[in-house]
Amino acid sequence: MTGNKFYFRISILVLIVIISWTSYHILDNGKEEESYPVSVIVDDSNNDRWIALRLGLEQAARDYQIDLNYVFTGKLTNAEEEKGFINRELENGAKGIIVQMISSEEDAVELGEILSKAAFVLLESDVKPENLYALVEPDNIGIGKAIANAVKEDFGEELNGKKIGILSGNQNQVSLQQRLSGVEEGFMEETVDIVWCIENRNTVERDNLQLAEAETVDLIIALENDETEKMVDYMLMEETDDTPLLYGVGCSEKTVYYLNKGIIKTLVVPNEFSMGYQSMEAMANQLQYHSDKAESGQVDYLVIDRTNMYDKENQKVLFPIAQ
Repeated sequence: MTGNKFYFRISILVLIVIISWTSYHILDNGKEEESYPVSVIVDDSNNDRWIALRLGLEQAARDYQIDLNYVFTGKLTNAEEEKGFINRELENGAKGIIVQMISSEEDAVELGEILSKAAFVLLESDVKPENLYALVEPDNIGIGKAIANAVKEDFGEELNGKKIGILSGNQNQVSLQQRLSGVEEGFMEETVDIVWCIENRNTVERDNLQLAEAETVDLIIALENDETEKMVDYMLMEETDDTPLLYGVGCSEKTVYYLNKGIIKTLVVPNEFSMGYQSMEAMANQLQYHSDKAESGQVDYLVIDRTNMYDKENQKVLFPIAQ
């Protein structure tokens, strides 16, 4: 009898475990996991300058179980068009929006109208967050100063009297205003002549016309990726014995290729993988952990030329897709 009682009790215990396990999984399967769809909106989203950023977004989305929707935009022309993309994503169920604002003053107004509809993270933007939403951006003044420092290191005492041209990008954006200010600060104690500054052009053809009419300079500084690429195109078409040296900001495969070819003398590369990861991490903190604190972040940058572009750490930033 003692043995029978023992086996009876074991049988009851096993039965209880089976019932408990089955009940748990029935209840668990009936409970839907909360979904966190997040849309990312950037200008000209399929441009390869965003490759590193997108890889950072995707890595963080995997780490934080975020449903990432990287929106195809084409070239955005104004804040109203961008607002249309944001509203469409909200209507389609996005709980969070990571967005690169394309025009500072307009965007502050446009964002204010839809801010309460979802969690927002501003990417490489100019609108002051005021603790309402996270902002992840490069150190733009630092980038401008870094370009000026690279020029000073290359020319040394021979810099005095050199003529400089600047492709400054869209000066409606505070980020590019800051880069231009950084360049000017970097040259403040130098006797250089900034003879022209071409800004906010929309086509390569128009840029070429402007440059063809511009005064000849010793070197050109391009303050963002598109402007650096446009200058490369112009230099390849108009190559002469007095082709100016090019110092630029860039992160696309094209800019890295022409750095290696010697067309670009020095390239300042914002760490866009980190920018993508940090922005998605900030979004996850808002959605999953219901954080009231909008944490902003600033990403670093690299100053790269042909002497250091194959350094291990630089390769990680230049070619994150291979890591």
